[in-house]
Amino acid sequence: NDSKKQIVVMPTWRRYLAGSWDVETDRWTLVPDFQESAFFRFYNSLINDEKLLEAAKKYGYTIAFFPHPTLQPYLNLFDQNEAIEFLDSKTAYKDIYAHSDLVITDYSSAVFDFAYLKKPIVYAHFDVEEFFGGSHVCKTGYFEYERDGFGEVEYDLESTVNRIIEYIENGCQLKEMYRESIDN
Repeated sequence: NDSKKQIVVMPTWRRYLAGSWDVETDRWTLVPDFQESAFFRFYNSLINDEKLLEAAKKYGYTIAFFPHPTLQPYLNLFDQNEAIEFLDSKTAYKDIYAHSDLVITDYSSAVFDFAYLKKPIVYAHFDVEEFFGGSHVCKTGYFEYERDGFGEVEYDLESTVNRIIEYIENGCQLKEMYRESIDN
């Protein structure tokens, strides 16, 4: 744990947004309408939300964007701004875990490491029906985010932004109810 007053946005990938495997580049291509997808629109809007960026600046936080490795070759598709640090595959996960005070994700299992470090988590489930609807590689299972998760589950951009700002204003402190969930 080496806090750098960083908030990291770590979305996982979506199989239904990946095209085919490109042998020459050794990576997945994206579907042609990737930038029209709910995934792209949500995360592009989140990392460019003025209210969020102003709150982070006011309280001295930086925001980093670190999508799943499958999506990292396509960081250039997202609207870049100087307030967001775009992290690529050269970034070590251990550094992200150590330096970040809050993680925003959707369904990534990487949050278990944040939970282990007793750091707060916000789940963004703006596309829950689509994600678990059969077009991705996973289905719903025993783990229910509202019941078993380690942070709040938000279902739209405005709620997600407001929840992040709430954490920022409170020094990104882990709430007791989630500390108990993590301990259990």
